[in-house]
Amino acid sequence: MKNNFKWGIIGTGGIAGEFANDLSYLNNHTVAAVGSRKLSTAQQFASKYPDCVGYASYSELVADPNLDGIYIATPQNFHVEHTILALDAGKPVLCEKPFAINTSEVELMVKTATQNQLTLIEAMWTRFLPHIEIVRKIINSNVLGNIHTLQADHGQRLSESNKPRLWDPALGGGALLDLGIYVVSFAHLILGVPDKITAKSNFTDKGVDEQTSAIFEYKNGAQAILNTTLRNSTPCRAVISGVNGWLEIDRTFYNPAAMRVVLNDGTKTEYPNNYKGHGLREQAIEFSRCVGSKLIESPLMPHEESIAVMRSMDKIREQIGLHYPNEKL
Repeated sequence: MKNNFKWGIIGTGGIAGEFANDLSYLNNHTVAAVGSRKLSTAQQFASKYPDCVGYASYSELVADPNLDGIYIATPQNFHVEHTILALDAGKPVLCEKPFAINTSEVELMVKTATQNQLTLIEAMWTRFLPHIEIVRKIINSNVLGNIHTLQADHGQRLSESNKPRLWDPALGGGALLDLGIYVVSFAHLILGVPDKITAKSNFTDKGVDEQTSAIFEYKNGAQAILNTTLRNSTPCRAVISGVNGWLEIDRTFYNPAAMRVVLNDGTKTEYPNNYKGHGLREQAIEFSRCVGSKLIESPLMPHEESIAVMRSMDKIREQIGLHYPNEKL
């Protein structure tokens, strides 16, 4: 791997800027190019980063021979198209979550990456954070005993936001895909694939879910109770409860966060949050490692895990009756 990993970014929205800014904490990652539908937008974004080139189309961006990887930060309904565009141009891809609109799209993306033998990773950035590594170790240590209950919520008061991707069905809008992906993915991380899903939603007048709640049930009797909403802020915490005690992750659980283990015998172990920055750079570090090692997937977020999470998302949508225009299932 070269000393300096050069990124090309598809999209110029908020998450693209946050990703690019978080890379500044690293001395061996740079934003080398950005693509937009308008040259002026691309150039405005590129001007914030030294020697960054702005392209007026995504096809021009992925054709840049100097790029080591592509970060896709467009609305989720474009993820499959832009991922395949980059992979077919010979570029490894880190694609924002949710990976795509549905399972069939994710499977097509994975198939294309496998055929081209190129790295493809879902940018579920939470999975790569230091405190989640500690969560994995705590669960694997069995200090909590058998896990019976998981609770996680992700609610933001976005009712005053006019961002189309939040409310437009054609862009995959709604609480589930934009925010709910975090709680669903977290449940999969801790408890695996559910045996049964029960979900309920409230809908906007545009036909997307503004609030969705789900219960995941597992063969061993465990349950995950999940909630997501665009209409109001919630604590955004997660609690994993076992027979010996619980692990609680403070607000905001999917960000770098403080947490603690509280056992039934009164023992309490604190894990403070000393992280600096947003946290999006951790996935970039793992992505560059996988590219350098010629891995097509990361063990921290393997393809089968992304597919399994999207299957659960599809099952929730089927239950609540959430469909997107021109969707190919």
